[in-house]
Amino acid sequence: MSGLGRRTANFAARRSGAPTVGGKLSSGGVLLAWCLLAIADASHAGYYSSAAVSCLLAGFVVLVAAVALGRPLARPDRALLAAPAVLVVVEAVVNPTHPFLYLHGTDLHIVSALGVATAVAAAASLLAPHRWQRACWLSLVALAIATGVVTVVLIRDPGIDVWDLLQQSSSGLLHGDDMYRQHWSGSTGLQAVYPYLPGSTLLLAPFRWLVGDVRFGLLTAAVLAAVVVRRMEHRAAPAVSALLLGLPGWVLLINRSWTEPLLLAALAIVVLALLDERPAVAVIALAVALACKQHIVLLLPVFAIWPSFGLRRTAVSLAAAAAVVLPWFAAGPGDLWHDAVHANLALQLEPRALNLPSLLLRYDLHVGFWLAAAFLAGAYGLVLWRVPRTPSGLALACAIVLWAFDLANKQTFFNHYTLPLGLLAVAVASAERPVLAASVSSRPLLPAPHG
Repeated sequence: MSGLGRRTANFAARRSGAPTVGGKLSSGGVLLAWCLLAIADASHAGYYSSAAVSCLLAGFVVLVAAVALGRPLARPDRALLAAPAVLVVVEAVVNPTHPFLYLHGTDLHIVSALGVATAVAAAASLLAPHRWQRACWLSLVALAIATGVVTVVLIRDPGIDVWDLLQQSSSGLLHGDDMYRQHWSGSTGLQAVYPYLPGSTLLLAPFRWLVGDVRFGLLTAAVLAAVVVRRMEHRAAPAVSALLLGLPGWVLLINRSWTEPLLLAALAIVVLALLDERPAVAVIALAVALACKQHIVLLLPVFAIWPSFGLRRTAVSLAAAAAVVLPWFAAGPGDLWHDAVHANLALQLEPRALNLPSLLLRYDLHVGFWLAAAFLAGAYGLVLWRVPRTPSGLALACAIVLWAFDLANKQTFFNHYTLPLGLLAVAVASAERPVLAASVSSRPLLPAPHG
């Protein structure tokens, strides 16, 4: 077919709602990047290994190449989802993260069996014919909830400081304790530092009060994110949201009490709200994410340039998040600054971290924040240059920025990469929804180069 013929066919495909060749190629690249990042993240529970770093870098290169095409993502068909479907089952059978659950005997077998069943249900949701997709997806949600609940019940203490500080800061709210002045009894890591923003504890505290464990709140957030993403998908599209609950090592994420499920749920709500043309909901959801964890501020330049969100709404979200933090700042500005800002900036390079600084350290090369700044600048430039200005593109842009930052940050582990993994799934699930044509430009801000 000639170049003119291909352009004519692609134009007709866009008019008819069928995915273009470029869109399918971009979606295929994003899904391949998802697979490579999932393999890297789960291979040693997010700790450094040469194989994991190789997959991590290869996945980022594939993602950059897919984004450089400058095409809006297309809704994937079952052929494109075959690789992720196979991967989630294989990873569940191999269980690369289960040694870090510290379970043994019958308890480990129970959690392993539930994990495999959940992965099979996720694969079925991705690949089943349309008439079976709803049943498969509901089975996936039920199995994921069962897996999470059984894991939390069997592992009474996950043995990580994040769980200690979230549990005890939640209890402290009932007594008026300032989380930035509390000490964490029994913690094997942080003793007197609360490294997050107050939103994390505020959202999880009711689960501590009512059912005794903040991990039930994180399980709820993970399922909520999947439900939100499911609502984005076209009626005839496979259930891409299954990737959120079939994620390799998902049980480890819930058990270790990392707060990324909160962030993913909030950002997924932002994308769905923009698709449904409900900007006020999007503003509130972004404010929630900002009030939970500091590095979400890295996404503010992306939201500020996005036509469907913009600078004014970004400023409102930031102001709302600041209002949530204000009581703790007023009570002790020095304490909040020390824990939420200084303690994070002062972190030393961790040789076990899964990132480029750890790789360079093995060659006796030491890098500072300049590397993260350089990667962020490159990510912002790529977003500005080539990412289509759609809600799907917004999720993709956020994934690019966070993956770039994680690659070059001083300490990056399993939980950090689960957020760009989730955002890639959000981007694919929200691709080419009809409302976009009327409400949002699909063109990048800068024109594509000629040639």
